[in-house]
Amino acid sequence: MEIELKYLIADEDTQKRLWSESVFKKYGDVDLHAETNMRAIYYDTRDGLLRSVDAAFRIRKENDRMVATLKWGGRSEEELHEREELNLPLCNPSDAEKPTLKVFAESEKGRELIELTGDKELIPMVETSFTRKTMRIDTGESICEAALDTGKIITAHGNADIRELELELFSGSIEDVEEIGRDLAERFSLQPGIKSKYARGVEINTKRV
Repeated sequence: MEIELKYLIADEDTQKRLWSESVFKKYGDVDLHAETNMRAIYYDTRDGLLRSVDAAFRIRKENDRMVATLKWGGRSEEELHEREELNLPLCNPSDAEKPTLKVFAESEKGRELIELTGDKELIPMVETSFTRKTMRIDTGESICEAALDTGKIITAHGNADIRELELELFSGSIEDVEEIGRDLAERFSLQPGIKSKYARGVEINTKRV
């Protein structure tokens, strides 16, 4: 289960003021990580079978590492997002060049979606390209990761900017992380990120069709 809070950052100046170890040390011990270049493509059948059952399938390049991801179900309420998630590193380049749900055949959800889509072709629907900077925060009671994402959502019918802060719970209490989120939102005038990057891309395509 992926549990995270998502916030939208208004502008570059706010982003620069927000992304500092001194800001996050207020909440506990901080470990600053190296940044990662992310480029992801989300796939679905032409008739949107995966989206019809609230599922998403992507292949993402994280620096030189390729990862396949399934997300499904869960709930979204304002900035809080909870979804089931499976991640699988791809060692064979062909698995990324010709994406297939069969890489998840050993999971129950993977088999369910393979049966749903049958032999229908999976085509690119939305692409994202962004840089992610991360910090791990240990409050003493909970551990979470703060991630700053900046880049673009790319679709056949238009693009959109990505400027987001995510707080993902690793262990402990979601209430602990929500308290951090509320404080940051107040200090930096952050707005709830109600939609995922993929949902935003789908919305662009839908509006332009």
